[in-house]
Amino acid sequence: MLADVAGYSRMMERDESGTHLRLREVRASVTDPAIARHHGRIVRSKGDDFLVEFASAVEALSCGVEIQRAMAERNRDLAPDSRIQFRIGINLGDILIDGAEIAGDGVNVAARLEALAEPGEVAISQAVREQVRQLVGVRLVDVGHHRVKNISRPIRVFKVSTDATAVRRARMRQSLRRLRRPALIAAAMGIAALAVWRWPVDDPDVPPPRESVLVLPATVRGGGDAAVLAAADDLTHQLTTAMTKTLSGVVVAPSTASRFKGANVDAREAGTQMNVRFVVAANLLGEPDGMRVSAQLISAESGAQLWTITTEPERPSGASVPFELVGRLSNALAGEVRRAELARPMPAGASVDAYTLSWRAAAMLPNATTDQALDEVRQLYARALELEPANVTALSGLAMTIGYQGNASHDEIRGRALLKQADELSTRAVSLDAKSAFAWLVRSTVLNLRGHLPSANEAIERALSLNPYITESHAQRGLLLISAGQSEEAVAAFDRALRLNPEGPLVGVHLHNRCRAYLYLGRYEAAIDSCVRATAFAPEWLDYVLLTAAYAMHGDAKAANQAKAELLRLRPEFRIGWLKTEARTASEPARLQHAAHIEAGLRKAGVPE
Repeated sequence: MLADVAGYSRMMERDESGTHLRLREVRASVTDPAIARHHGRIVRSKGDDFLVEFASAVEALSCGVEIQRAMAERNRDLAPDSRIQFRIGINLGDILIDGAEIAGDGVNVAARLEALAEPGEVAISQAVREQVRQLVGVRLVDVGHHRVKNISRPIRVFKVSTDATAVRRARMRQSLRRLRRPALIAAAMGIAALAVWRWPVDDPDVPPPRESVLVLPATVRGGGDAAVLAAADDLTHQLTTAMTKTLSGVVVAPSTASRFKGANVDAREAGTQMNVRFVVAANLLGEPDGMRVSAQLISAESGAQLWTITTEPERPSGASVPFELVGRLSNALAGEVRRAELARPMPAGASVDAYTLSWRAAAMLPNATTDQALDEVRQLYARALELEPANVTALSGLAMTIGYQGNASHDEIRGRALLKQADELSTRAVSLDAKSAFAWLVRSTVLNLRGHLPSANEAIERALSLNPYITESHAQRGLLLISAGQSEEAVAAFDRALRLNPEGPLVGVHLHNRCRAYLYLGRYEAAIDSCVRATAFAPEWLDYVLLTAAYAMHGDAKAANQAKAELLRLRPEFRIGWLKTEARTASEPARLQHAAHIEAGLRKAGVPE
C-alpha cells in the first residue's frame, strides 16, 4: 500500500509548521494505529507519503478504507485548503526484499495506482480485487484499463469510494451497537408497504404516482447462449416482483412491460407511455466463467441516469438467476427511488405530507444517538400520523423509535413503559396491514426487546414470508437464533443479509453480529476475519471487545494485546464486570453462556476485571 498527501507541497508552502504538526497528529491518531490493527509493516515513511507491506490483501484494503473514512470524518468541518487528504494505491504482487526495504514491479504498480486515485480515494489492481471478492461492504468500481508510466502492460484499476456516506454510516453504527440492541434502525429506508402491478394510464392529465416504476425487459449484450437468454427473462420477472414487495408505489406488470422487449427503447418515452416516474433497465453479458449484470435507474421525466450498478454473479446453470442478486438489485433500487422522491421539489404552496415526514424521520433515525434527537424523530412520525392516522410506515417507524429509546434507557421504569408503548404501536401496525413485511419486522424487534422470543420468531417468519428480500429481516432472524443458542444457523442468516445488500448502511453491524456468532461457536479464525471487516467501517469499542476475546482464544497474544489497547483507548472505563452485569439481567440460557465465553477470552487477554 502506497499513500501520499494530495497537495502537500502547496500546503507546506502556505503553512510549513502547521502542516507538519497536523500530519504528525494524523500519523499518530489515524494512519499508524490503523496499520497496526491490520498487521501492516511500515517499510518507509518520509514527509507526506508512506509504503506499507501486508501479508493479506484483505487486511491491506481494510486498512486503506479505514484510513480514508477516518480522514473524511476529520475533514468534515474543515475548510478545503486545511484538509489532509490521502491518495492510496494497493497492489498484490512479487517484491524484491533489500534489508528492511522492498522494491520491484509490485511496488511500482502500487505507485501508479496511488497516482490514479483522487484525494480521499483508494485505487486497487485487479490482483487485489480477485483476492477481496468476498469483502462485503466494500464497493469496488471498475474504472477500466490504464496505461501508466514505466509499466509496459495496461493495468485494470478498481476504485473504492469513501465519501460522506461512510461518515453517515459511522454515526449510524454509534447509535446501534449494544450487545442487546437490534440491528434494525436503518431498515426503514428500504422497506414499505406492498406495491401493486399496474397497467398504463390512458389519461395524460393524471400525474405519475410516487415510487412508480417500469422494469424494462432485461437485454442480453453480444447475443448470448440459451442459458443467458432464459436468465434475462427470469431476472425481469423476479426483479419486477421484488420491486412490488419493496416499494409502496405502483410497478408496471411484466405482461404489460413485455411490449418493449427486443425494441430499441427510449427510457424516457417508455416511462411517459406507462405514466411512471422511474424506469429500470438491466442487461446481461454472458462470459466463459460467469455473467456480468448491470442495471440503471432512469428518471422518466428527464431521462437522466440516477444510479447504476455492475455486478458479476455466478453464471446460472439453468434459467433462474440467484436470489441474492435480485435482492441486491431491488434493495438498492428501492433506496435510490426513495431518495429521488425525497429530493423532489415541492409544488408551490403545497404543504409537507405524511409520506415526506415519515421518510425524513427514517433518514434521521440512524444518526439519532441522544434522547433529544430521538424525540425529534418521534415528532416527525407523530406529525405524519396526525395527517394520516393509518399510515403503517409512520406507525411502525414510531414503534421502532420508541422501542429504541426504551432499550437504551438507564431508567428501568421508563424503559419498561416505553417498550410497552412500542408493543402497542407495533400491534396496531400489523392489525392495520397484516401484509406489511416492515410492520412484522418491527413487531418482531419489539417482542424480542421485551423478551418474548417465541412470538418474536413467529413475527419474523411472517415478515420473511411476505418479503424474503428484506435484508434486515434476515439479520433480525440471525439475532433471534443467537439468543436461542443456534449460532451456526445465525451465521447463515447474517451471510444471507450481507449477500442481499453488500453495500447497505448496516453491513458493519451484520459483520459484527456474525463475528459474535462465530466466537460463540469457537471458530475464532472466522470470528477474527468478520470483526476485522467490521472495523473497516467505523471502529467501535464493542468490535474490540469481540476482537480481543477472539484473538486471545485463538492464541494470538500479540494481536489480542493490540486489540485490548484499542478497546481501552476507546472505552477506558471498560471492565469485564460490565459483561457480568449484562449476563445477570439476561433471561435466555444461551446469552448467559455467550457472556461467559467472551469473559474467558477477555480474561485471557488481561482485560481489567
